[in-house]
Amino acid sequence: MSSSTQSRNSSTVSIAQLLVLRSNWECLVSDYKLSDYNGTIDNLRWFVKYGVRSNRFRPNFDKALDLAKEIVNEANRYEETNLSSLHGQTQ
Repeated sequence: MSSSTQSRNSSTVSIAQLLVLRSNWECLVSDYKLSDYNGTIDNLRWFVKYGVRSNRFRPNFDKALDLAKEIVNEANRYEETNLSSLHGQTQ
């Protein structure tokens, strides 16, 4: 993992940074076999889980997989943070 990836993983990634990462991922996988060609979180999760089946020999697959994992991990962290804050509120 590059030092820039490690530093992004150690702190919160901004929405702008996530959009750049997603855009980079979309460029890498433009000719890959995907369940959907939109850069949604569900599509990224699918790629992390099943993308290796049809794409592992394509150029830059490892880089695309690393980007997808990074984006999914950040989205999961965001969801956990926001869900836990919702559970802490009383109505």
